[in-house]
Amino acid sequence: MQKHKLIELQKIVEEKIGSLKEEVEIGTNVKLSPIYIADRRDEIEFHHWTTRIIQSILNRDIDDRPQLGAPKKRLEMMEVIEFENSLQERVQELNLKIKDCNNLQESDILVNEIDTLESILGRLCDLKYGAETRAIEVANANNNYQKANRRKQLIKFQDIEDEISAQCSITKSGLTS
Repeated sequence: MQKHKLIELQKIVEEKIGSLKEEVEIGTNVKLSPIYIADRRDEIEFHHWTTRIIQSILNRDIDDRPQLGAPKKRLEMMEVIEFENSLQERVQELNLKIKDCNNLQESDILVNEIDTLESILGRLCDLKYGAETRAIEVANANNNYQKANRRKQLIKFQDIEDEISAQCSITKSGLTS
């Protein structure tokens, strides 16, 4: 049986928290930059926030969930969408705070939180749609990049051709004069 996507995501986030805690411990022992260590601690807090959101969604009383004969898969999907919306709303709030922020350190913290939440949203996307869909998206993005690069090269060639034609015209008019 397939596990609930939020439970899978929670395990991923908890693993990330564990690795960040190790990073903080090692960074503290080798006396890395206090700013770097503070960033990692902040990131741990951002991840804890997401696990609390996941837990609040998963731990609701059965009475709070819609019981209109909705299949288990549909309930899971609704919970995943609710979690996704919570994270997206938080990202929007943080983006608004950044616009109003005049403090560089505070804005760095907000940017780090946004990056963390968007990373978690990406992981959720991987769980929802599978690695194959993500690979297709990456391949399409790469294909679009290659097309854009070819267009740039074509434009360069056209510019060079125009320049050569102009030079030829100048030379030709100089010879006929």
